[in-house]
Amino acid sequence: MHSPQPGQRPTARSALLLIASLALTLSCTLERAMTPTSAVSTPTASPPTPAPTPAPLRVILVAPDAAGTAIAEQAELALQALASGMGMVFERVNALPDGEKTAIKLLVAMPPDLGLQSWAEANPQVQTAALGIAGLQASPNLSLIAADGLRYDQLGFALGYLAAIVTTEYRVGALARDTSPPTLALARGFVAGGTYYCGLCRPTRPPYVAYPVLLEGTEADLARAGLTTLLVAPLPASLADLGLAPSAEIGLVGPGAPRGDLAGVWIASADFDVDGAVRLLWEAVQRGEGGATLPLAIRYHTVDTARVSEGRLRYAEALLEDLAAGRIDTGIDPVTGQPR
Repeated sequence: MHSPQPGQRPTARSALLLIASLALTLSCTLERAMTPTSAVSTPTASPPTPAPTPAPLRVILVAPDAAGTAIAEQAELALQALASGMGMVFERVNALPDGEKTAIKLLVAMPPDLGLQSWAEANPQVQTAALGIAGLQASPNLSLIAADGLRYDQLGFALGYLAAIVTTEYRVGALARDTSPPTLALARGFVAGGTYYCGLCRPTRPPYVAYPVLLEGTEADLARAGLTTLLVAPLPASLADLGLAPSAEIGLVGPGAPRGDLAGVWIASADFDVDGAVRLLWEAVQRGEGGATLPLAIRYHTVDTARVSEGRLRYAEALLEDLAAGRIDTGIDPVTGQPR
């Protein structure tokens, strides 16, 4: 086939070939355009299964029914506040837990001892502490607060010392309204503390009583004893329970806070600083430190500044350091409340 020469018209055959080529090209283009493109199938991911919500950490106070009410209440308030501040759950129970223990952040137990040493050994993942339980050994997960027990003799000693400081002619005394060891230790410790301050404590006018005096029983004659300042253990509900009128010229000291008409004659309180000790323990637990041995200090509070000057209070507070350091022997057995 010859290409047309310049100036020549294309032949009919050439025209037909051109038309056929164009038609074939157009057909292929349309076929490709009309052929559906196969979609790539992407598997749909299943939604993740939500992880179970972990149980909140627990802080537990084991306070058997026989535990000192005031001390247990102070420990409860301190632990409850600390647990709440960290979003934990606080529980107060009467016995060591025997169920699930993995969610326990801290367990504090009070006397009487229910077998805390063995419980701590069987649950090394739980940080525990003994508050006022004597005879235990510290371990990596067992801390001790007041390892020698609750020293009510020292508490009474501190109150007797302060009472003697602020009382003319040292006419101070203690009334033990029952014969429980804590009451006797407190009352006899009071007498020892007053004597520690005033020595012979001889009055210059009648009644000529050997102060500080120890009275026992609910029928004690307070008027005959000629007392100006008195420790009563346990505290009564009112002055009438002591045979005293609200106008009685007598001042009271003791542990705890006064209630009712006792507040009108109240001079000062002294208590174990449970809150301070629990906070020191909490800080150690947060640092991952177990096995601490912490003192249980004594503090004065609810002080009538009209009767106790700032200088006399500071003088008495200096004694608390010596008691905490063991530099003073009260002469009273803290377990039995009897003289040693």
